[in-house]
Formats: sequence, structure tokens, C-alpha cells
Amino acid sequence: MEDKIFRSSAHPTMGIVLLGGLKDNVSRHPYHDSAGIAYSLVDKDSVAKTELTISRDHRDSFINNEKVDINGSRSPLRVIERYRKQISEKYGMDNISVNSWNENIISGSSDAGAAALQRCINDALPEISSDQMEIEMRKVSESVGRSFYGGLTVTENHERPITTRILEHESFSGFTIISAVFPHTRKPSDDIHFNQPKSPAYPERISKANSRIMELRSLAEEKNIEGIFELAMKDTDDYHALNERVGVEIITDEMRVLLRSIGKWREEIWMTYIVTGGNSVFIPCHREDSEEIRNLVSNHTAKMYELKVAGPATSGF
Repeated sequence: MEDKIFRSSAHPTMGIVLLGGLKDNVSRHPYHDSAGIAYSLVDKDSVAKTELTISRDHRDSFINNEKVDINGSRSPLRVIERYRKQISEKYGMDNISVNSWNENIISGSSDAGAAALQRCINDALPEISSDQMEIEMRKVSESVGRSFYGGLTVTENHERPITTRILEHESFSGFTIISAVFPHTRKPSDDIHFNQPKSPAYPERISKANSRIMELRSLAEEKNIEGIFELAMKDTDDYHALNERVGVEIITDEMRVLLRSIGKWREEIWMTYIVTGGNSVFIPCHREDSEEIRNLVSNHTAKMYELKVAGPATSGF
């Protein structure tokens, strides 16, 4: 019997209503609702590509050419074990391996890789619902649903978190996002996820994030793209104020200078900013203004990328 191979690709993501606070490091269920977008470079496709192989012979699994350890807390092989019996009974072969690699991803590779694997498993076992698979794949990346569905998504119901796409990526075609990258080391996202809930102000964060999801749904219905990114900027400010209260400093002095400059530039050109957990300041703007804004940002950092909102995980590549 020949090997059965499933292939897929998915895009990385960034937050709109930012997620901060996970109940544990296994299920990675959140304390509050959140939202995000999938993205890609404008001039190159930014994807994680994944092959799921069902075979008679044992094969090792690899992510970016590194062998995968099944004992890792966020190992995708743990999820595969959950479905091994069903796959074996359906295809008559016992060995299941994964090979996944990133192409042109500047950040958010784990959510893209998890989403691509979810697409493969869904294709191999279409009887398993996407909602159930998302619950499983959260163990690899809590943002998997954003990448799986693409466009603008919301993740709701923190007891059984489910992601829903509320606006297609085509609705963002007139906009671009400048990623201004700074040379400091990215801090682990779990520094945020497991420190924010320690703050006495965290219940307010939960309430505010949940209410913003309702506001975001209204903006999406109106296809008010500027309003969506204005909301994201407000959420960035609240999110990082809370981070700083619990001693997690993501925004460096250099990044803060750029944020203040954006505040001044906004008086003449529409733009906003988003800062997630990494070393980039994301600057949404109208596509026709991107070159002018890149020239302004070049006084703060020479390393920039131009991004667009991307679509869902797809089968094949």
C-alpha cells in the first residue's frame, strides 16, 4: 500500500483584540475573548507548509528541519496521538509523521504551523469537526483558529474557545500594514499569558476585551476597516499598560519614540499602530500612503516589511 500524504499551508497572525492570559500551559484556554487577523508579506507568500504522511514504515517528524520531540509540552505529535487509532483504522497503516517548514514568516509561525496541521488532519478525518480540532490544536498554539480561518476572526467562549471569521480578507484590500522591526530579542509570549492574570486590574481587562469583541463585530458588519484598526490601537494601549503593571516590558524606549511619532503623523495621514508580544510596531494604513509612511518610519528603523491581510489555511501547495 502506498503512503497517504496530505499537504497544506497556512498564514501567520497578529492580534486585534490582544490575548493575554491562559488558564494553563496544556489546554491553553483563555480567560477572555480575543480577535486577530491572518497576514502575509505583500510581495511574497508568508506560510507554514505541512505534510502529514501515513505510512507502513516509521519516519521521524520535523519542524524546520529539527526533529520533533513527542514529550514537548506543545508538541504536535501529542495531538496526532489523539487521532492515531482513527487514522490507523481508516487507512490501514500505523505510522504517522509530520514535516513542517516556514517560508517568509517574520513572526507567528506556531499558529501558522498548527493551522496547517489542522487542515491536514481535517482532510484525513473529515468526520472530525473543525471546532473539535481547534480545541486540540490550541495545545500547539492558542492562536490556531485565526490562522485556520484567515481574514478577521474572533475567538469566543473561554470554556470551549471557538474561532469564527467575521470578515473576509478581501475586505482589507485597500489597506496595508507596515511592520517596523526593532533589534531587541522577542520575549516569550507566556511571559504575558501567565503574568497578566496576577494583576488586580485583570478583571477589568477581561471585561474590556469581551466588550470590544461586540464592538468589533459591529465594525465588521459595516466593513469599517479604519474603525477596526482604531479599536486595535486602543486595545494595544490598554494591553501594554497592563503588561507594565506586572513587570513585562514589551515596548522598548525606541519603540515608544516611534509610537509618539505616529501620534503626530496621524494628524496629517491616517494610520494606527498595533504592538503584540514581539519586537515589531505594526502600522495599518491606506495602501496609497504606504510609501510615504515607510519613508517616515525609516528615521526610526531600517528594517521594515509590508504586509496584507491573508486568507484561510488551504489544502495542498
